[in-house]
Amino acid sequence: MNQPATITLRDGRTAAVRPLRAGDVDALTTFFTSLSQATISRYGPHPFDRATAEKLCAQADDPRTTRFVAELAESSRLIGYMILTREIWEGDQKRYSWLGSFDDTACLAPVIADDMQNQGIGSQMGQVVLAAAREMGIRRVILMGGVIADNNIARRLYEKLGFRQLGEFKTQHATRGDILNYDMMVEFVKE
Repeated sequence: MNQPATITLRDGRTAAVRPLRAGDVDALTTFFTSLSQATISRYGPHPFDRATAEKLCAQADDPRTTRFVAELAESSRLIGYMILTREIWEGDQKRYSWLGSFDDTACLAPVIADDMQNQGIGSQMGQVVLAAAREMGIRRVILMGGVIADNNIARRLYEKLGFRQLGEFKTQHATRGDILNYDMMVEFVKE
């Protein structure tokens, strides 16, 4: 993805979808620390603090992982963040072992700012990220850690992006007990 892609929110504002840059530390920190506990409880690939933002921005050129952000045009505020990585978590590798090789597989982990959810950002940004995945030669994308079964909004988003449910598994949560999750994947047709 050489140029940022422009997306339009339901309220008419625009945002640029682009890869994370080394200079995004302050904006990414603000994004992370503004996420509600409810959002964080459904999205947990890493901590949401300044130290993590510094680390991720320092790794912005990592060839195995591209972190995308949606930057609101009017204010340069980050309103969306998506990880696309060829680093497949061990638990995901076990559940998807039937795929055989993960050479042409990537994981996706998206999150949208709480006050910007239901503005069409996830679906538009997801389309941009999945198009970038195809350009990178990725043939299939799985959800990093699956999706919590009762997260209906996220499941609808993934289905809209072409993901299909492949299986289910349970995880243990400190306060919620056993949580049902779904594995979902999208495969790209070779052209």
